[in-house]
Amino acid sequence: MALIIIKSSKNKTTMKKKFLLCIALALLYNYASSETLRCTIQERDVYLANKSVIDSLLYFRYPEELVKINNRYIVPKEDRARLEFYIKNREFKYICQDYIYKDSLEKRVHNKLIIDRVYQDSINTILISEYKNHLSGENLSFALHCRYLLNLDSIQYSYIMDKALDMARRIRKDYRINLWNEEMEILKKTLDKQQLYSFFARKNANKVATEFDKAWTKLKDAGLTEQLDSIKDGNDAIRFMSSRQMIKDLYRSYGTPQKKYLAELEKSKPKLISMLEGIDKKAKIEEKNKSIGKEFVW
Repeated sequence: MALIIIKSSKNKTTMKKKFLLCIALALLYNYASSETLRCTIQERDVYLANKSVIDSLLYFRYPEELVKINNRYIVPKEDRARLEFYIKNREFKYICQDYIYKDSLEKRVHNKLIIDRVYQDSINTILISEYKNHLSGENLSFALHCRYLLNLDSIQYSYIMDKALDMARRIRKDYRINLWNEEMEILKKTLDKQQLYSFFARKNANKVATEFDKAWTKLKDAGLTEQLDSIKDGNDAIRFMSSRQMIKDLYRSYGTPQKKYLAELEKSKPKLISMLEGIDKKAKIEEKNKSIGKEFVW
């Protein structure tokens, strides 16, 4: 088992700050392999003095924790070794605390909570981008999932990941928390206009496709599709529907700006949408006339 020692600062900082620093430094290094353990001098000394017992405990505990995560979440294949590295190091540090502070329950628990928080963030950097894991805000998770398709640069990616990690911590405390508006503000602030449109076009693709299919079927049943160019008019309608859904998402909780931007979009309504609205308008008039007719039936 390879050990890499992370030395604590000699400055007179608090024990908590030293402890956090040691863990953070350990995570900043690129992992060599899943067999590598990052440890402090204290942890090294404990390990060397109790090697056989710690190895036995470690190789019993970390595979179980790894299986739990793999069963519960989607883990990208390319990140499985990194996940194993984080889990093994976390469990190693847990075990070491039992030896270092065997006479202090309070210190053991306190340090294990710090270890858990730091390593949970590292593990979440792997799991959050698989948006179906539902660990953070659905929109930020999807943006991270599509990082290459959206051409996110390193600054954009790091900023969104940092915000997504913060949201994951808050969701862990309260799964009912509503983060939608906060997510929208982050995306508007971080993505440029083209990236923002591309994000919503991808996120709402299935919803828009369903809407378009229903619209085309309605026009076809009315015998109006022959008046349309299926490619040009179809693409124009899909872009319109996608833009309309983007506005509804961005301003979901803000009625006034939503109405404003939807009204502006309506000015550039494509042919297919106008024809569809004509059918709907005609159907409403006919339904209204039927209702009025029934009122005069004695």
